[in-house]
Amino acid sequence: MKFFRSIIIMFVFGNVNSQNITKVNSGVISDTINIGEQINYFLNIEVDSIQIIEFPNELQIAPMELLEIFPTDTQKIKDKYLLTKKYAIIQFDSGNYNIPPQRVLVNGFSRLSDSVKIQVNDVTVDTLKQNLFQIKPLNVVKKNYDYLIKRIVYGFLITLILIGFIYLMIIYQRKISERKKTIPPFERAIKALKELEKREPKNQEDYKKYYSELTEVVRKYLEEEANIDALESTSDQLLLKLELHKNAGKLDLEEITIKNLKTVLNTADLVKFARAIPDNGVVKLDRKLVEDVVIEMKEVLPEPTIEELKAKKLYEEILRRQKRKKILKWVLSSILGLLIVLIFSLISIFGYYPVRDSLLGYPTKKMIDNKWFNSQYGSPPIQLSTPKILERKIINPKTSTLFVLDSIQSNYYVELFFEKKDESESNREKENNLIGEEKAQQILDETIGRYQNQGAVNILVDAENFETPSGLPTLKISGTLDYPKGNENKMVRCFFTTIIIDYDKGKVSLTLIYNKNDRYGDDISNRIINSIELIKEL
Repeated sequence: MKFFRSIIIMFVFGNVNSQNITKVNSGVISDTINIGEQINYFLNIEVDSIQIIEFPNELQIAPMELLEIFPTDTQKIKDKYLLTKKYAIIQFDSGNYNIPPQRVLVNGFSRLSDSVKIQVNDVTVDTLKQNLFQIKPLNVVKKNYDYLIKRIVYGFLITLILIGFIYLMIIYQRKISERKKTIPPFERAIKALKELEKREPKNQEDYKKYYSELTEVVRKYLEEEANIDALESTSDQLLLKLELHKNAGKLDLEEITIKNLKTVLNTADLVKFARAIPDNGVVKLDRKLVEDVVIEMKEVLPEPTIEELKAKKLYEEILRRQKRKKILKWVLSSILGLLIVLIFSLISIFGYYPVRDSLLGYPTKKMIDNKWFNSQYGSPPIQLSTPKILERKIINPKTSTLFVLDSIQSNYYVELFFEKKDESESNREKENNLIGEEKAQQILDETIGRYQNQGAVNILVDAENFETPSGLPTLKISGTLDYPKGNENKMVRCFFTTIIIDYDKGKVSLTLIYNKNDRYGDDISNRIINSIELIKEL
């Protein structure tokens, strides 16, 4: 009975499960798209409320790319639920593609969707209706040394601060040494001996250092107070000099004092050169003997006269001045040497004139290195890049507007002139049918006349049709002229360039004037001309 019951249960539930097997549907909103257009791909499945559905988080769609995954959308249809998952896909190559079946989990079991075909079309370009333009040439920009100069200046200032700090440290150390010198030699010697009394040498190096300092105390005292050349003398030479001073009556030293000093010097020579190690009692005794020598030397030395004190003070002042001059010369020579090396290094890298003009502030060099401004002027709007914002000057509000940079007396002059034509002038040009060379000659004559009205003479011109890098056709007039500059109205030879944009209702002219011997005038002019752009069609 149990066997038949199991067979019935398996048959019933197996039939139910087979009826619940649902199909995963897939598709796209449109199966034909253009390159770069978004593809809306979806997966949906109809289930009841007790089934668990898991849509894939990653799609197997190579070579297409997945852009975005949208949240699952749920719709109730009678006693069933329709679950829809949408994906955004994109493809940048044309051709026919196939989105393969995707895997969806239903109650932990995999279900595959159908494959979907996609056609990606090229974007057609109508070259007959759309204007084509030449590729804009590269705009070569000269090196800007402004940042380099700032780094040089900051580096130089930091170097000066460091040198000044070192100089102050030297002055401070010198003042400390001078303060030590202001202590009388006798007190300084006794103080040094008291410091040695606190020390207890332990090895040969300590004994060597101890005796070196011990003998140096008495040698310095003899050199400063008795004017005996003791520091550079050997032990025998020092003792001989003391004997000579005693015999000459300059020092009334007792024989026992010279003998005690000889004992200390001999012990010191053995310690320093023979690496001897004296007993502790001998070390203390030698220090006491040196102290007795210093005290007795103080007692037997005659008091210096007023003249000697003044001479000594004057001598010390001379020494201080000499040291001060040496330090000052060292600081100045270091700064000068650093500047020379720095300048020659920059000249070898960037050239003589760029470095010289940057350091000396050549006017047009500063213009080309400083920040430039992109601005729009007049009507129709003309966009220009200039070292400064042009100043507006209204000549006649109805017919003309003028924008200028500085004045014609300056190193570099820019003039942007907007001129409107009245209807009679425009009709006259149409009636005369001025075209080509005749119209260009008319514009050229008007331009030369305007220069002459401003005081220019000896005008040499050359005209040509010119197209700006932005594709704007213009008439370019360039050449040289003499213009009065300065208080004495001295005639200066100048280069000039005028760019003219002529249209039915008016004329726009851009004039650039600079001295002929200016090294950076051409660079500024090229940069301004290359930036000309008409904002909207005339």
